Amino acid sequence: MSKTFGEVLKQLMSERNLSVSQLAKAINCPPKTVQEWLGPHGRVPRDLDVLKRLAQHFNCSTHSLLFGEEDPRGILGDILEKTEIHTGLYEITIKKVKTGGHK
Repeated sequence: MSKTFGEVLKQLMSERNLSVSQLAKAINCPPKTVQEWLGPHGRVPRDLDVLKRLAQHFNCSTHSLLFGEEDPRGILGDILEKTEIHTGLYEITIKKVKTGGHK
């Protein structure tokens, strides 16, 4: 099961022993905003530049930050680098699918 953005961020901060104020300063963002990301409402950055700065700061992909799992594009790239395609046209689509309860 995927982690929430807040859970991923808490884990990354914990691994690096970062406080809210330290992270906020590092990514040039108000500490209140970082607190909101860590809060129970599951808020995520609305500004793509902020999300990119977070990913750069933690040396990970934005996908990893948002979904708490390895970016599938990296896996696909590894496969394609090792695969020689001789003929044909291939289209590959990767979708994030929610699993769980039925209504």
